Amino acid sequence: MKKVIRYTAAWCGPCKMYASTFNQVAAETPGVQFETVDVDSGHQSIIENGIRNVPTTVVVEANGTVRKQSGNMSASALKTFIG
Repeated sequence: MKKVIRYTAAWCGPCKMYASTFNQVAAETPGVQFETVDVDSGHQSIIENGIRNVPTTVVVEANGTVRKQSGNMSASALKTFIG
């Protein structure tokens, strides 16, 4: 199953703005797992995915391929990025 991870931080203004778009797309996209990770949590995937900026969106394909995009995206851009 494809997974989409949003890396965020409580202190990040752009992250707060992007949250509603991410949640909207998550609600409209069945069959895809959506997850949010706070970069201050020490979650292992932060290192595994080389997260250096927030917000960053990572798509992990079923075959293990990883794509990432830093910054906010519109709902249509996020849907396109997810594929």
